Amino acid sequence: MFSTEGPAEYLERAAMHEQLAAATDDTAARKVHLAMAAEYKRKAAELGATRMVPPMGSDPALKIDIAAR
Repeated sequence: MFSTEGPAEYLERAAMHEQLAAATDDTAARKVHLAMAAEYKRKAAELGATRMVPPMGSDPALKIDIAAR
């Protein structure tokens, strides 16, 4: 199954769970919401990092270097 969610959606979910954690008096529920917020932030960071890496073979300078050899 493929996910079409991006970093922005994960950050929105993280913010929602942080708000829920701040609004509850239940210690166990607060811990769960904070853990979920941390996980969504991790996923957002992971996706953000993978989207910033250019695909292999897309560097024109590399192609010129190979052609010059």
